[in-house]
Amino acid sequence: MSISAAVRLLQSAGLKATPQRLLVLDALRQLSHPDVDAIFRHAVAHHAGLSLATVYHVLEKFEQAGLIVQLEFNGRRYYDIRRDAHDHVRCRRCGRLDDVNRDPRTHLVFTPGSAWVVESQSLLWEGVCPDCQASTMSREADTP
Repeated sequence: MSISAAVRLLQSAGLKATPQRLLVLDALRQLSHPDVDAIFRHAVAHHAGLSLATVYHVLEKFEQAGLIVQLEFNGRRYYDIRRDAHDHVRCRRCGRLDDVNRDPRTHLVFTPGSAWVVESQSLLWEGVCPDCQASTMSREADTP
């Protein structure tokens, strides 16, 4: 995403395009479902004076503006810039989190009764990612 496109995206959400917001937006676009620490490391590599508190503040503003979604798995928070309906798959070994596209012909039916107001839905698949599978196969091949 170009800087001008990022500026337009922030402005369309009612946010001023500050250097800090542009850095956090860049991290969200380049990293797959990062947590706040990964976003901070990515952003501080480009702007040494950026604080962790600023990253938290920017993420809160982005979430309030509807630019990102916060995900929580196993007590850890991740951030997703993709806002369309999709699910996630998490590696049990390394924690990698990837998107899973939904088949639009498949619908999950939830009949909760009258007491529920459903605000969102998320499905988490769990397994072993290709990198961890390859690592396991490599170690097994090295074992005599």
